[in-house]
Amino acid sequence: MPFWKKTPKRLYYPVKSSWYTRPRRKPSVKRQTKFFKGGFSWLKKLAKKSLYIVIATGVLALLIIFFAFSSYFSIKKIEVIRQTFNVDSASIENQLNKYIGKNIIFFSRSNIYKTIQDKFPEFANVKVHKILPSTISIELESQPIIANLKAYYILPEPEPVTDESYTELNKAIEELAGTDPNLNKPSIENPLADKKVTETAFTLDENRKPPEPIEQKCLLNQVGQAIFDQEENLELMTISIRGLTQPIVDREQVIPTDHMEYMLGALQYYKNVMGLDILGIEYLPIEREMHLKTANNLFLWISLERDYKEQIDKLHTIYEAAELNKEDLAYIDLRIKEKVIYCPRNSSCDK
Repeated sequence: MPFWKKTPKRLYYPVKSSWYTRPRRKPSVKRQTKFFKGGFSWLKKLAKKSLYIVIATGVLALLIIFFAFSSYFSIKKIEVIRQTFNVDSASIENQLNKYIGKNIIFFSRSNIYKTIQDKFPEFANVKVHKILPSTISIELESQPIIANLKAYYILPEPEPVTDESYTELNKAIEELAGTDPNLNKPSIENPLADKKVTETAFTLDENRKPPEPIEQKCLLNQVGQAIFDQEENLELMTISIRGLTQPIVDREQVIPTDHMEYMLGALQYYKNVMGLDILGIEYLPIEREMHLKTANNLFLWISLERDYKEQIDKLHTIYEAAELNKEDLAYIDLRIKEKVIYCPRNSSCDK
């Protein structure tokens, strides 16, 4: 039996050296915070921040006023970058001179886009660059040239002088002669007084042949404008226009834009369906139709008022089945719905 006292087993082993029980935490009491704790320091901070805000706002307002009303940022120069000599930069700059003096920072580029598109539709793309402090630079990309153009026009003949015109003219001469006593008798005989001379001078020759149309050659761009300042491109097809009464001028819209889109769509669709190229087009604005010239001098008559896909599909269905590819034809008329009319060459319909 041991002589020492046995140590009782502990139920709790403290982490620290002392293993006495942890003292109870006193319940926390919420402390009442005073609104004016620390005096009026919060008011000083607020006033300091407000001062900074006022100063920053004032500086910003001065900068805006300076940028908006200072002549330093007024547009003084508008220049057009000429990539080719065919661009008439002087006429374009004259149209844009109305924007000289505007503030370049707040100036909207859309104004220049709209002006160029309205006045110069031959440009497909317009790029506007602002060069501070006072210059605007413009880059222009022209519409692509798609064909050579041949236009034929006949000037209207002057109206013949009728008997009524002769009577009024003769009466006016007689009245003028009677107003002056010294001119009671005309010193020069009036050739209009002779009826035979009058009939010979003003009678039209019914057997006279009509005048020959005058031809104009130029280029045609994608939006239907005539371009005269470039040489003929033999690699492009030719579009002919007949029946004009006046000569066309440079940059004139000779074919409406919707008709140009119709033509280009029909050409591409015909090539995809038939596998053939179009060599030329005869455009008839009054009849609202076009004649596509294919190989062997064959013309396809297509109406501009009907869907070109329907007309070309109709041709594709019967072209080989009816052996039209083996015939010597002058033209094939596709304008009538659900019908295909063709004319052999040198026949009565080929006139």
